[in-house]
Amino acid sequence: MSTRLGIIGGYLGSGKTTLVNLLLAGALPGRTAVVVNDFGSVNIDADLIASAQGDTIELTNGCICCQLSDDVARIMTALAARTDLDNVLCEVSGVGDPGELASWGSYPGFAPGPVLVCADATDVVRLLRDQYVGDTVHRQLAAADVVLLTKTDLAISAEIGAALDACSAVSPQARLLEQDRRHPERTAARAFAVGAPPKPEPAWNAAQKPDLHADAHASSTLSVSDPVDVADVVRVLKDQSSRLARAKGTLLGLEGRWHELQLAAGRVEVQHRAANRPAPANPGLVLIASGEDPADALEAAATALAGALGANCPALRS
Repeated sequence: MSTRLGIIGGYLGSGKTTLVNLLLAGALPGRTAVVVNDFGSVNIDADLIASAQGDTIELTNGCICCQLSDDVARIMTALAARTDLDNVLCEVSGVGDPGELASWGSYPGFAPGPVLVCADATDVVRLLRDQYVGDTVHRQLAAADVVLLTKTDLAISAEIGAALDACSAVSPQARLLEQDRRHPERTAARAFAVGAPPKPEPAWNAAQKPDLHADAHASSTLSVSDPVDVADVVRVLKDQSSRLARAKGTLLGLEGRWHELQLAAGRVEVQHRAANRPAPANPGLVLIASGEDPADALEAAATALAGALGANCPALRS
């Protein structure tokens, strides 16, 4: 029996980790392993994935999709050799090209699943027009077998229509799905059920391709282990949302509970971490900026956050 391989892509904050968690929550039958990759020096995404079975494998320091390294090959070949897995999900970095991993679906031991690309209904039209990141978003959508329009509960009808038109123009071969506002897990299951076409150019023999997005993005990880005033951090993140393309992570509140924070498309969301989940391995925040001078924007945002996060939070620039 072959293990079905699904690739999850999409720009920063488009809902990839949410989709993975929906699939893990019961949309996929059998046992599933997840390979997660972050654009940064510490893998925050691994702490945000609720894997009940513990099969979460972390890759850091770059994009799994554009660093076809010995480490990536080792992990993928090991997963293909396992006989206890029904599915493998690879969540590609938010600035990477999911198409670079798709040909692993024809590797012995794997069966090709779809390349699922998430697109934020409230933001994808703007992103495609952005002079700094538009090519990245275009490349991600063009690689898709399925485009899942996410955050439809936050969008008005005109935004959804414009987003569907934009995604269809970039990815005419893909099946377009709107996320069910009431039952998103149903859409997730439908998306993964879509058959994938044959994939050319085996990835395990592919030459490493250039990193086309590095100059437009910069990231910094703020390591925070002490309790903080989460409401104060949220306030500062909102103030800095114009400088940041993305922020995410886990913080310990003053009341002793862990909180998961997300900033995407200018919106900040915070929720309590489930009580039955272990403490995060890498508490803190990862900040990602894009544009003409992302490093300067990142430094300004990190400086503004320093007071709310405490003087003892080291920054790890990637």
